[in-house]
Amino acid sequence: MGSTLNARRLSRFTVALALLFGASVITHTASAQAPTNTGARGQRAIGDTVADHPSSVYRFERHILDSADGKRHYRVEIAIPAAPAPESGFPVLYMLDGNSAMATLTDDDLAMLARTRPAVLVAIGYDVDTRNDVVSRAYDYTPPEYDKDNGKLAAPPVVRGRVGGGADVFLALIQSRIMPLVQARANVNPKQAYLWGHSYGGLFTLHTLFTQPDAFARYIVGDPSAWWNDGALVNEWQAFQADRAAGKRIGIFVGTKPRDTPRPVSPPAVAATPDGTARNAQATGNTTPHATPADQRAAVAEMAEGLRAGGASVSYETFPQYGHGEMIRASLERALQIVTEP
Repeated sequence: MGSTLNARRLSRFTVALALLFGASVITHTASAQAPTNTGARGQRAIGDTVADHPSSVYRFERHILDSADGKRHYRVEIAIPAAPAPESGFPVLYMLDGNSAMATLTDDDLAMLARTRPAVLVAIGYDVDTRNDVVSRAYDYTPPEYDKDNGKLAAPPVVRGRVGGGADVFLALIQSRIMPLVQARANVNPKQAYLWGHSYGGLFTLHTLFTQPDAFARYIVGDPSAWWNDGALVNEWQAFQADRAAGKRIGIFVGTKPRDTPRPVSPPAVAATPDGTARNAQATGNTTPHATPADQRAAVAEMAEGLRAGGASVSYETFPQYGHGEMIRASLERALQIVTEP
């Protein structure tokens, strides 16, 4: 009992020092909670990860950051190869849904990277005990909405009861705080920065490609949530000049296994207003019909083909044996393979 209390006090003291001096917490402690398979996938406990066990090929650091408004709290885990860095620096893969990514990575993944092309791995997650912080994720990973009449930023959209529209704010945090942190902690090549995301993370990854294509050199996408906000991503794609992604390496991987039970149809998107009320999609001019899963996959396939025609090196692959949740592992495997390519 005494050792447990002392450990808790030490942990609180460490975090307090970090908050007081603006420092990151860089010590990594093992999770005390065993993994569980109950509840929704995103709400499962993380459990032990590769960072919780000794590795001969990688070392791990953990850092804690807060959003500028103090509403979201990030856990950034950096996996740094034990091998010497090449003269130009290591390639670096930024992994969204970092808690889930760390729970998905295996020792075999690290060994594969170590013997082929070692890369720094950066898991950008949330400082919670579960695989996701669904409220923060819904905001961070989804695109802002603009008024179709005047082009000005509209009120944040609310989809499935969660406020969205913070993707550009989140990308700015990655670029202004997380990337400099990684560059200070490891010898990386900024020209070989890659981004992977699954589901909402895939939505964010394609949004970034379509709005700031030079933010990363390679983009790897797993089963993107193209349905979000009545297909807002499709509108971004239609406004995008595909040749802006010429020369980029892009991987898009989609699971086509049918769900056991159909996903409930989402209610129309609403927009949060300053007085706390909400406007429906018709009021904001967004009346795109709800797309079926087949429509969404067709739209994503069209994006892949259009990007290829615009000069990007594109891999597009479907996985009939995997459903949406299973694609986190399948797409992350492909991301690690793409990292090893010259």
